[in-house]
Order: sequence, then structure tokens, then C-alpha cells
Amino acid sequence: MKIIFRIKIFLLIFFTIASGKTFGVNPEYRLTAGNAVQTGSNSLEFDISIIHTNSSVSQFEYAGGQYFFDFNLNISNGGSLIYTIIDSDLPVSLQPRNPVVFVSGGEMQLRLSLNIFPSPGQGYIISNQLPGTKIARMKLMTNSETFDVQYFSLRWRNGPVNPFTKLFAYVNSKLTEITNPGSHFIDSLTNPLPVELSSFSSAVSGNRVTLNWSTVREMNNAGFEIYRKENSDDKFKKIAFVKGAGNSNEIKNYLYSDLKLQQGIYFYRLKQIDYNGNYEFFNLENEAVVSAPLYNELMQNYPNPFNPQTKIDYQLSTESSVSIKIYDILGKEISILVNEYKSPGYYTVFFDGSNLPGGVYYYLITAGGFSDSRRMIILK
Repeated sequence: MKIIFRIKIFLLIFFTIASGKTFGVNPEYRLTAGNAVQTGSNSLEFDISIIHTNSSVSQFEYAGGQYFFDFNLNISNGGSLIYTIIDSDLPVSLQPRNPVVFVSGGEMQLRLSLNIFPSPGQGYIISNQLPGTKIARMKLMTNSETFDVQYFSLRWRNGPVNPFTKLFAYVNSKLTEITNPGSHFIDSLTNPLPVELSSFSSAVSGNRVTLNWSTVREMNNAGFEIYRKENSDDKFKKIAFVKGAGNSNEIKNYLYSDLKLQQGIYFYRLKQIDYNGNYEFFNLENEAVVSAPLYNELMQNYPNPFNPQTKIDYQLSTESSVSIKIYDILGKEISILVNEYKSPGYYTVFFDGSNLPGGVYYYLITAGGFSDSRRMIILK
């Protein structure tokens, strides 16, 4: 029996030396808070992850941890903050507990309390392969409509004043604190990837300018404000907003049509806005030229049928005296909408049928040698 016992010890020692593993060595790690994404105007998420960095000489049997951060309270925009765990690679019993926002010593803290320690041999083996083991994906929300326009400014709370971040592992079945503040990092929480615009162009059709732009990457993109300036104007004026994709690593294409413009030269710009209020301007390099119409035309009223109001668009290629009249189905003149001299351009006139019974009516335009008519319906 002694000979067999010695052989077993020899084999154990030989295996340990040959494999390079000396499980009495404390595991080393890299602990990172990163992969932050603002998922809405009042919510953001980030990962707390850990990777085993000396796996050639140690085993990392994770027994537990508590994770504490300081951060900039002002992002709450005056609202209350809610801190939650939404995902983890760890079994529920080993996940840190009781996420809470807490004030201590004048600093705002995000807290994840220590889990209940498992028995030796029942811990979680931490990965030595990138991206490591996800301790938790966290979500922080404010009950205000939006976060304030400020940096999150997340920092590990590493002491010396309690509470601070601590990690524990089983080393040779002994519960051991392995906390190393020098291995705690923050990754890309204050410098998100920008929105990368790959193109911005315009196309003119009649009195409509269509803007097209594309992005190849977006991070925290709430959307684009669209600004227009006519050649005679001093300043750009906001005319529209187009919602962004939020976060994307794919090509996204956007389109906006600026309608019913008068003859003139127009300049456009985009104001890309992050969820946190940061912004960047992109200018359209060329001007958009809306020329005078090439021909006279009367458009169908819109809406049609209608009750009680509708609008009628028309265009003139030359200066002329213009008349637009409304007739009932029997040809009786009901109303005169336009009766004046007009320059070349694009026009809209409104018609109110509140005092008329429902039915079919006609409107007729005469402008110089041009005339045309269309049918419209009042529904009552």
C-alpha cells in the first residue's frame, strides 16, 4: 500500500510540473467596464467583464465579487436613477446582488453587492479567452425624459474608503481575496464611436429638393435635424428632424424631401445629435437650384374627397393674369379663388367648402392662353 501511495504522489507532482499549473498561485485578471451603448434618450447599458490573465500557472475558480463605481450624478437631469442587471454569464447564485444608486461622501455610486459564497469546487471558472466572462450587463435609467448633456464619467471605486470593488477566488480550496485595483479598467465609456457620414447629396425635381445621406457607422445617434438657408437669408433655419438608427455598424440610408419651394438657390446642412445632446454639423457641398417651371400646370386638389377644406397647387412658366374659379356640377360659378397677375413660380391656394352641400364640383384655371380643369368631391 505504501508503494501505491508513493506512486500516486509522484504522478500528481509530475502532472503538476509537466502542465505548468501550480494551483496554489493566485489567479490574476483584467476587470473592465465597457461596451457602453446609450439605448434610449434616458437609458444606457454597459458590461462588467473579467478575463483570467495568468491561466498558464493558475486556475480561476470565481467565488464572488462586489462592484462599485463613482459617476456623474448630473446626467440624471434631475430625475431618479434606476440601476439593474439585464444579463450575465454567471449562474444566478454567483451574480452580484442588489444593484442600487447610492450617495456616499458626496459621490454618486453604482453598487453591486457581494454574492453568497459557494462551497469550494462549486465556483465558476473564469475564461482566459477574449472577451472573458461577463459578470453582468448593467442598465442605468433616469425617469427624466432624457439624460442631461454631460459625460457619464464612470470610475471604479477602488478604496481606500469602503465600500469598494473586491474579488474573491478559491485557491487550493481556500477562500482568497485577489483584489488588484491596478487591473481595473474603464473602456470607451466617455468616448463613444462617432456617427460616420459616407455621403450627403441632393436632387431637384420641379420645386422639390430631395436630400439623401448615408452612414457607415452610428453610436448613440438620436437623429438628424435638417436646416435650410435660401441664398438671400443670413442664417440656417431648422425645417425637419429625421430619427437615427441609434447604434449600428451597417450602412444606413436616409431621405428627406423638401416640398413646395419657390424659385431660388438653397443651401442645406445636417445636425447629427447624440442621445446625450452632443452634436456635429454636416454641410451639403453644392447648392440646390429650384428653377422657374418649364410649363403651366394645374394639379389635383389634396385631399380629395375632402370636408371641408382642400388645397390646390398650380405652376406658371410665364407672367400672366391668373383666374381660378369653382363651379358646381351644373356649371354654375360658386367662387373665385384667384383673380390677379402672377409671376412665374409655384403656387398653392386653399378652398373651404363649409357652406356648400356635399357633391361633385369643378375648378378651372385660365392663365394667358393656358386653361385646365379638374374634379373634386366634398363629402358631408
